[in-house]
Amino acid sequence: MNSRMLVQWICLALLLASVPQLSLAQSEGEKQEYVIGVGDLLSVKFWQRPELDTEARVSSNGKIEMPLIGAIPAAGLTVSRLRQDIVNRISLLDIRVSQASIVVREFGSKIVYVTGAVLTPGKLKFETIPNLWQIILEAGGPQSFAQLNDVTIVRGSGPDAGRTLRVDLTSVIERGELASLPPVYPGDNVNVPGAPTTGVEGGGVLPVAATQGNVIHVIGQVAKPGVFELEKDMDVFDAIVRAGGPTELANLKDVRLYFHGQHQAEVALIDMEKYLKKPSPHPLKLHEGDAIYVPRKRELPRYFSEGIRIFLASTASFIVVQVLR
Repeated sequence: MNSRMLVQWICLALLLASVPQLSLAQSEGEKQEYVIGVGDLLSVKFWQRPELDTEARVSSNGKIEMPLIGAIPAAGLTVSRLRQDIVNRISLLDIRVSQASIVVREFGSKIVYVTGAVLTPGKLKFETIPNLWQIILEAGGPQSFAQLNDVTIVRGSGPDAGRTLRVDLTSVIERGELASLPPVYPGDNVNVPGAPTTGVEGGGVLPVAATQGNVIHVIGQVAKPGVFELEKDMDVFDAIVRAGGPTELANLKDVRLYFHGQHQAEVALIDMEKYLKKPSPHPLKLHEGDAIYVPRKRELPRYFSEGIRIFLASTASFIVVQVLR
């Protein structure tokens, strides 16, 4: 083999050796790993020295306290990066330590405050902050007297701290356009206003003790919107009946079922009129946290419908006159 062929073989070998590394780097880059923040509670374990296992919360200065090595920066790092930093430092003092595991026990850095007419107002912690509607569902869902057409988001930090955004969540839900909701950031306050409860009959409001179990939400054009206990094999029709049934203005051809997903609420459109006409309809079973929205029928504008009435009346008179002639 001459020198030229030898050089070609060496170059080819180096190229092949680099391909797996490039693929690995790309796959790791595509995966968005969680970034640790202030307030997160971390569990750090060393299988080679379990006596060093500890739980540490990221302090306001972005550090955690570790045995042997003391304070170490954590905020702003990925879990894998922090794990490597910890192993590198501890291994200088104890060569037996070559591995560690880190689990985020509490996501204290991504907190949203929910107040107002929800079942369980308070501080919510997320790994990934979902959309506004999902946050309200995580807070137990809206009370029967909640005014979803005037939900507010108050920015809690950053350059927009203190800024208030008003959201007509009723319209967004009616259109099924959850993607159009403004994002909610860590530290924000979500407030769901409520109408005065005086004179409100019944409703679906559960006592506080009952809200700890499985619940579903029925809102929109039903007689008694609110939160109801999820019964065994309960389906969409059962839930609407439990909420007092649809009102005269209910549009049963466009009922929306919002599934309580892990991060985002998924929606399904249901034509209840067509569904109920089936001889043996397949039950649309509900799960904990699901929400049913019964929209309002679309009505012609008053001036438009009045114009049609006048037009029909005048046309009828014209026809009568022509007939008499």
